[in-house]
Amino acid sequence: MPIRHARIFPRYAFYCVLAGLAAIYVFCAMMLVPAKIYILPYLITADFVRYKGAFFVLVLAIPAAIYLIFWKGSDFLAWWRTPKVLTVGAHGMQLGGDIIAFADVTRLRHRHNRNHVLITTRKGKTLRLRLDLWDNAAALVAEVEEAISEVLRHDVDRRVHAGDTVAFGALGLNAEGLVHKGQLIAWSSIDTIRTQSDEEGMDVDEHLVIVANGKARKIDRSKIDNEPVLMACLMQHLPSA
Repeated sequence: MPIRHARIFPRYAFYCVLAGLAAIYVFCAMMLVPAKIYILPYLITADFVRYKGAFFVLVLAIPAAIYLIFWKGSDFLAWWRTPKVLTVGAHGMQLGGDIIAFADVTRLRHRHNRNHVLITTRKGKTLRLRLDLWDNAAALVAEVEEAISEVLRHDVDRRVHAGDTVAFGALGLNAEGLVHKGQLIAWSSIDTIRTQSDEEGMDVDEHLVIVANGKARKIDRSKIDNEPVLMACLMQHLPSA
């Protein structure tokens, strides 16, 4: 039975857009002071202009506003034109007029730092699935990843058994081990593989940490293609991973 997910309002992205607009408003207020035009209370404006660090604050205001509006707030900008319902079935998904058959998908990339899932088909069309716009997002991404992984896994197994190295974006995989930056990491040399979350300011980056021969390698999970398929292959070759 198809599962329907309703569109929800992205409050966090909305607040980021408001913060960006506020930064632009303050910047404009400071730029108008020399012309004696005050769009903020005069005392606040005058005191700020005399502040020693005011110049640096103003220099950073516009880049900060762009970051907040078009990066952190992009989900709110997209919310206006997003259909109200996303339907996930056994063989595909429908978002408005876009219908994606799981059998046609060649690449799935989870942009963890933005909570977006990019789904690319054989025809080269890419659908951006913004998880923060849908209710029960955890279940949604699990449904989509499981369905697509089921389709892609068979082709990966076939290619590995044929001796090919299968590309997963930042990583490659073959019968001998993993390939990272052109270097082979043999299965026998791998001690542990785990995921790790790193917070930096307003962003949370997700990494895949591979420890081999006592050396740790951190790979940005947002740069890994078809990660669910890769993880399933890792479990097959490294049951203790």
